Amino acid sequence: MKTLKYTALIFLVGAFLHSCTMKKDVDFIGYNGVVYTVDSAFSMAEAFAVKDGKFVFVGTTDQVLSRFKSDNAVDFGGSPVYPGLIDAHCHLLELGQNLMSADLKGCKSLDEVVERLKDFYLKHPKVKVLCGAGWDQNLWPDKSLPDNRILNREFKDIPVCLTRIDGHAVLANEAAIKAMGLDINTADKGECKISNGRFTGIFMENTAVRFKTDLSPVSADSLNDALLAAQQECFRYGLTSVCDAELEYGTLKTLLSLAEDGSLKLKVDAWPLPTEENFEKVTKPFTLKNVKVDTYKLYRDGALGSRGSLLKEDYSDMPGWKGLDFYAYDRFKAYCQWCYEHGFRVATHCIGDAAVASALDVYAEILKGENSLGWRIEHAQIVADEDLDRFRQYSVIPSVQPTHCTSDMFWAKERLGDRIRTGYRYKELLNQLGWLPSGTDFPIEHVTPIYTFFAAVFRKNLEFKPEEGFQMENALTKEEALRSMTIWAARSTSEEASKGSIEAGKAADFVTTDIDFFTADEKKVPETRVTGTWLNGEKVFSL
Repeated sequence: MKTLKYTALIFLVGAFLHSCTMKKDVDFIGYNGVVYTVDSAFSMAEAFAVKDGKFVFVGTTDQVLSRFKSDNAVDFGGSPVYPGLIDAHCHLLELGQNLMSADLKGCKSLDEVVERLKDFYLKHPKVKVLCGAGWDQNLWPDKSLPDNRILNREFKDIPVCLTRIDGHAVLANEAAIKAMGLDINTADKGECKISNGRFTGIFMENTAVRFKTDLSPVSADSLNDALLAAQQECFRYGLTSVCDAELEYGTLKTLLSLAEDGSLKLKVDAWPLPTEENFEKVTKPFTLKNVKVDTYKLYRDGALGSRGSLLKEDYSDMPGWKGLDFYAYDRFKAYCQWCYEHGFRVATHCIGDAAVASALDVYAEILKGENSLGWRIEHAQIVADEDLDRFRQYSVIPSVQPTHCTSDMFWAKERLGDRIRTGYRYKELLNQLGWLPSGTDFPIEHVTPIYTFFAAVFRKNLEFKPEEGFQMENALTKEEALRSMTIWAARSTSEEASKGSIEAGKAADFVTTDIDFFTADEKKVPETRVTGTWLNGEKVFSL
């Protein structure tokens, strides 16, 4: 009898040891988490295993720990875990530039702008151009666009170039205007504000772009540093992929070089601008490591705040003014045709309802009907009723930035009047295709996608106003909002099979946070901090 018991014990021990040796070696195990997989069923999990940069199994903690072993195992301790967050529309170089410029966001007056500039200049006395970004006259007592007289008085000997929060206008002093060589007799009067025979310092659209390019705080020597600083800022806020929404060839070349040498780990869908150099050198879609180039970024208009958006009817607060064409309609049409013939997608900036309508007119002519090409309208901020269905008819992706809504909502009605009803209609746009991607448009808005989620769901600003939310019929559900910044953002670049959710076979991009923003009380959501960011199973940020 003892022999039988001993034999049985040996068998059980052997079976246990055998089961241990049968565990598969993997590179990473994460367990004991609240894992939002964002798969098709929006299912929840507790743990996962990662091998060669991809999820190989997703399930319960018991399932993962009984099947896999790794020298790199992390107990999430009940923390929430989300797929790597994706920004469907942003500007990496501009973010890097802003990190090297005076931060003017939230200034309550032009005097405060000047004080912040003085403080920045005191801390950076060697700069050759004094740059700043983020001012918004809609926050000031006098909501008129400012004049540069105070800048001329306070900063006589150094060029000053200050970018408005929307990126579509700058305020420049006389030293900057002289450095640009602008002549009041030959300047584009539609893009330059002139009063009593002098430049006021306000320049818009294409002229603003020239100022920002020629007077950039980033030199050719510091371009690498600016882009890598922007990358680290993205990781800090849980972003593992971005759509970089306008690139000159030099910036694109640098981005590709950083990807080639491994410095750039962030996954980038890079969109060249329609410049002569880009059309000459970027003639077919391609992918180099983690940088994908298959979309051109075009423009139809400017921004609503600076009255550059192209509207079907006059601005309510400026009779006789309908906004600006960024470039002529025929030129835009020719760009679209070139992209179609060369196999590129098109992503067009459209804020005003006339801009949206004219872009859809061209898309309809080229695309004919439903298709799988993935052409996009960026912002789709004001969409007339008669144009909504055309997104579905021509399979056009509406790409939105929910924080624009909560930044604009208190003054947008001044520009639009009753047309405000047709603005920021995210739910109605989502219903066109059944999905939509979202982003921040950083650095115009803050980098964090947590604010995107908050604005999309609650339609309030960070002061939790208005109390009832803004036009709540167009709020997204929590699930829709999370999908818009993960799997739907991946779908917008045709990469939903390889990223955007925590599923076996996909890239192991994921983030952990200190607060579960999906279930948290409304007022706790904006306080959420990313505690860790992993890209292809590698930790790239830790709080």
